[in-house]
Amino acid sequence: MSICIVASLGGFLFGFDISVISGTLSYLEGMFDLSGTSKGLVVASAIFGCVFGAGGIGKISDTIGRKKSLFLACLLLIISAIGSGWSNSIGLFVFYRFIGGVGVGAASGVAPIYIAEVAPTKIRGGLVAFYQLAIVVGLSAAYVSNYFIELNTAEDSWRWMFTAEAAPGVLFFAAIFLIPETPRFLVKIGKTAKAGSVLSKIENEQYASKEIENIKKTLAHVRKGSLKDLLEPRLLRIVIIGALLGIFQQISGVNAVLFYAPQIFEATGVEFSASLLQSTFIGLVFIVFSFIPLLLVDKAGRKKILLIGMACMAGSLAVISTFFVMDKTNSFGILIAVLCYVAAYAGSIASVTWIVLSEIFPNRIRAEAMAVANLCLWSANTLLTLTFPILEEKYGIQTPFIAYTVICVIIFFFVLYYIPETKGKSLEEIEEELVGIK
Repeated sequence: MSICIVASLGGFLFGFDISVISGTLSYLEGMFDLSGTSKGLVVASAIFGCVFGAGGIGKISDTIGRKKSLFLACLLLIISAIGSGWSNSIGLFVFYRFIGGVGVGAASGVAPIYIAEVAPTKIRGGLVAFYQLAIVVGLSAAYVSNYFIELNTAEDSWRWMFTAEAAPGVLFFAAIFLIPETPRFLVKIGKTAKAGSVLSKIENEQYASKEIENIKKTLAHVRKGSLKDLLEPRLLRIVIIGALLGIFQQISGVNAVLFYAPQIFEATGVEFSASLLQSTFIGLVFIVFSFIPLLLVDKAGRKKILLIGMACMAGSLAVISTFFVMDKTNSFGILIAVLCYVAAYAGSIASVTWIVLSEIFPNRIRAEAMAVANLCLWSANTLLTLTFPILEEKYGIQTPFIAYTVICVIIFFFVLYYIPETKGKSLEEIEEELVGIK
């Protein structure tokens, strides 16, 4: 458990980095004279970096290991935090945000794999869900940090909002020294004895011996994976399902709410400081409802939680859309609907996406397939981030929320027909069931 907590600190930085910009947009708009399009580009610069980080980390983590890859991601996030906060030109700011995005994308690809490859089968889903909880705590910490920095900093408050991320970054960097490499990677590179030692500490020697044999069996039947292998018919279907799940997690609209929360609440007529305070409620709700998958995913199953969550998200978005179409000044009604939407997202697809992605890909291609899924996820996030302010400016704020409502309905049926249930199965059992490797 302690190993997974350390790895999940990467999730904390992930959450902090993607949401910290929400409190700085008003300052950045004034400082750099941003239009709707340029505002989208500034916010999306980090997300665009995530695309590169997610796309490249699979090969890197298969070469240097999961642990060293976490070091790399953490270092990039620290550099970005300080560089973004003290940039004096829009070009430099975008560059450092891009660097941070590369770190976030890398962390999102490596940390869930690390946890899944270390965790015992019976609690694997809950521990991967713990990673999502760490993301949410980081997200909430950024909202709270922004609010108190705004209240207590006379000038350049936006600079300190970004710089604040460096503190947990340094803590994570130091903590990575305390965790081992994953047993599956160690077996893959021929360090079987060391892998056995790690597994014995996690459970016991009997468990370690059984797991080593299972890992050897799956690795012995296949050669080293490559991106070309993803196109094999029996593997391609699983890769497509994972990629679509990653895309759907993003285009369900949640990051439009997270990144632009103060602007959304300002559209209801509240002042900027009040909008920052309302944004902290989002973080609180996110934390509370992230415990649902943490506690229930290994009992109720992945699929059931996803279906309930998507139905609730679609309903909440329909309410938000209706409020904006009929009465933009109903700030309380919109706040409640937004919080219900965030609660449904946090309690379902936010966590379960990472769990399913960490489980469904076979050992041989896990890093490469995870990289593809993350690449698709962050590409979708980039598109979402770019289009929200443009749609709002040209067609009204209700337009993107109507689109997200329709998308959530589509996701419901995708989950119903295509997402496999992986509850209670080892990674090797899942591989045998999905691709027929025995």
